[in-house]
Amino acid sequence: MKKLLLIISLLFIFFGCRKEGGKLICTMKYKLSNENKTYNKTQNNTKSAAEIKSEYYTQFGDFITSITPDRFLGKFLHLRLSNRFLDEWECNIDLFDNHLGISDLRRLADFSNNSTVTFTPEDVNIRKDAYLHYFMVICLFWYQEFQLPEEYENIHIQHLPLYGLRDNFNGVDMGGEKYGTFIKADDLGFSSPVFNPVWPEDDYRGPGGKNHYFGNTDSTFVFYDENNVRTVDNPMGQKGYIIRSNKYTPTTIRKIPDGETKTIQGTMSFNTTDLIHIYAGVDNIPYTSDDVFVYAPRYWERISVHLEYY
Repeated sequence: MKKLLLIISLLFIFFGCRKEGGKLICTMKYKLSNENKTYNKTQNNTKSAAEIKSEYYTQFGDFITSITPDRFLGKFLHLRLSNRFLDEWECNIDLFDNHLGISDLRRLADFSNNSTVTFTPEDVNIRKDAYLHYFMVICLFWYQEFQLPEEYENIHIQHLPLYGLRDNFNGVDMGGEKYGTFIKADDLGFSSPVFNPVWPEDDYRGPGGKNHYFGNTDSTFVFYDENNVRTVDNPMGQKGYIIRSNKYTPTTIRKIPDGETKTIQGTMSFNTTDLIHIYAGVDNIPYTSDDVFVYAPRYWERISVHLEYY
């Protein structure tokens, strides 16, 4: 119930203005930007400590291997373009327009299939030119399907919540299932070790990293806020871990005359090569039930957004 109330409140907190002028169409293309890269089964001892720390975790036991998902999707609660804090006149464009139901397929981003989604926001007030230096995303979940190494066929994986999978993408999460060496799951188990300060004692607390704010920064980093105050690093005033990223190409939107139609075309890319890392866990023995499955270090740096206005 608390989760449902949170979602409803987020959908209605950020509202648009009375429509004036012409029509705006927004399209978002989602694609993979994968690289031809594979990790060795053991760390390269010739690397410096700093290099190892940047590519691997050191708190989960020895690195075993990495996996590139066969299928990768995202589902978003909120997508917004904004010039917040940049101008006295605040221009906000909600791609979902706060009218989409939670089960609407336009909330899905199918990166594996290079999907394109079109939005026609109804409540847009473009009174003058605006430099949209924020692209703000609240992610409900990331979803992946992948094949495990054969050694895990009969192994129960302790730290992955694989206790039931939704048969559709209509909800706010997907759960997970293991079928021999094949896994279908949302991101709960893979991101909890990154953001949950008491992991693994509390394996399945809802992880952080759901808020991604692109733009108005010259670097990519994780910001923590416990005060729900709107700042340049927390422009939507959300509580918890916030991913700030400079991997965004802002655009200037101009006033749209009556009767004209303008378009914002966006591309969101995600590099899922070796996204999932496997470590040997507390016993430091590979292919046992306490092995740790976790998203790669700084996985949020794999996401980028590019926008163009026509």
